[in-house]
Formats: sequence, structure tokens, C-alpha cells
Amino acid sequence: MQKNTKTAIGAALAGSFLLGALVVGYSAAQQKEAAPKASHAQVSTSFSELQEEEIGEIVRAYLMENPEVIIEAVNAYSVEQRMAEVERAKTAARENISLLLDPATSHVAGKKPESAKVAVIELYDYHCGYCKTAAGLVKDVVKKDADVKIVFRELPILREESAYAAEMALAARDNDKFLDFHFDMLGSSGVLTKERVDGLARKHGLDVKKMNAEIDSGSIPDMIEANHLLAQEMGVDGTPAFIVASTNGAFVDVMVGWSEENLRAMINEAKKAG
Repeated sequence: MQKNTKTAIGAALAGSFLLGALVVGYSAAQQKEAAPKASHAQVSTSFSELQEEEIGEIVRAYLMENPEVIIEAVNAYSVEQRMAEVERAKTAARENISLLLDPATSHVAGKKPESAKVAVIELYDYHCGYCKTAAGLVKDVVKKDADVKIVFRELPILREESAYAAEMALAARDNDKFLDFHFDMLGSSGVLTKERVDGLARKHGLDVKKMNAEIDSGSIPDMIEANHLLAQEMGVDGTPAFIVASTNGAFVDVMVGWSEENLRAMINEAKKAG
């Protein structure tokens, strides 16, 4: 909310400045027209403090009578910023697609992942409510859509406890129990403490001691740090985030947040491109 407020204020100020600039420009033009015409005459476009104060009052009065001008400026600025952010994310995703798809630092799953035309990379946090909501569609795609593979990438940002859950998930990435463990953690309510995560791991037949040894080796925390750097480069500061790409490289799109309709549309576009 803080970021949005600052953006709105900046846009409002920009709109006010633009209007002020127009008033100043108009006033300068009027002065120029009124000035005597001479081949070497110089027209001053500077204003005294009194004139600047009068112009400020004109701008303020106009905005008070026409507040929709500020709203229009805010909306236009917000749309422009969102478009710029999406383009930045797409560009960064294209440039880092090999890292995003790397199975050595993620878990890749699907009905036929080796021949899939589309890859959906998901960045998530196990305490993220929208990630939990998205889990149903993600699970459905994994089981039923032979043209799509899901690349699971950890991005623990919401709670301190999220880090251990993410580390344990990565420790299970090469195990056929990963999906059960992953969706069980996403399906759990409340805080995923170390004790709860370990309990869920044992429930699915995973070796907690071995997994903790792998975490302690340092390689897994490094993978999570790399995910944070990738997210930062794409401008992704929330979960879930989805990068949808055709495996032939013709299509890449990014969605931060959750919309089932938008994600399905992105997957369909990627299929067409692939």
C-alpha cells in the first residue's frame, strides 16, 4: 500500500506540474505576443515571485474545481508504470530463462515434462494465501496437461518460518514424494514451524536427517538466494509469481499475483507459440 500511495502522490504532483507548465507556457506566449516586435528584442519568460504565486493560485483553483484531472493523471501514470514493470519482468525472464528452467535448482513435474511445449515457472511461499489458492490449478495441470510442465521455485518472503519450509522442499526435489510433500505444506493452515514441516516430511516417507544434512551443506540456501536475485532482477516482490514460456523461446510472459483466468490465457498463448 505504501508503494501505491507514493506512486499516486507522484502522479498527482506530476499532473499538477504539467498543468502549471501549461499555464506558464500560455502566459509566456501571451507576453511574447504583447511584446513590441523588434529584430533584436529579447522576450523575458521569467516571472516575479508575485506572478509565480498568482500562477500557483490559478493551478490550485483549477484543480479544486476539476479534481478529475488529478484522478486521470494518477490512472494514466499507474497504467504506464504497470506496463513498464511487466516489460521489465518479461525482458529479465527471457534473459534468465535457462536459470529459471534449471532442474538442478528446482523441481520439474508434469504428465510428460520431457516433451512439454510450455513451461510454467512458479515462485511461491508456503505461507502465501494466494499460492494456496493457486495450488488446485497447478496440481491439475501437472496431472492432466501433457503439453505443460511446472517448474517449482522457492521464494520464501512472508515469514521467517517460510525459509525452512522452502529449504526442505528443495531437499526433496529429486524425490518422487516432492509433490505430495509440497501440496501438503501448501494445504496446511497456520504457521509451518520446523516441527510441523519435519512431521509432514516423515508423513510422506522422507528422511528428515538426510534432508537437514543437505541443507547444512550450504547448497540449498544458495539456491534460494539465487531465486531471490532472479526475482529482484524481474522486479517480482510478491508471491505467487508465474513465468509462462513456450519451450521454443517464442513466448514469455509474467504474472505477479493470482488470476486463474489470466494464467490459463497465458498458457494457451504459449501453446500457440510453441
